[in-house]
Amino acid sequence: MPPIAAAALRRGPLLGLGLAAALSFASLAAIPPEGFHPLAQLACLLPLQLAALFVVFSRPQKG
Repeated sequence: MPPIAAAALRRGPLLGLGLAAALSFASLAAIPPEGFHPLAQLACLLPLQLAALFVVFSRPQKG
């Protein structure tokens, strides 16, 4: 595999992580302060948590 293609494959999960972070923080900002609920905060952070798990488990294992 050419080095450019390998670098693009490594950046893919990180791009997904960045998009999930933007989605999470945008949805968290959309919650009105007077209607704040802890479960709503957990639901807003769920895309970021799932994307982080995807990044961790999609790494190639060494050894």
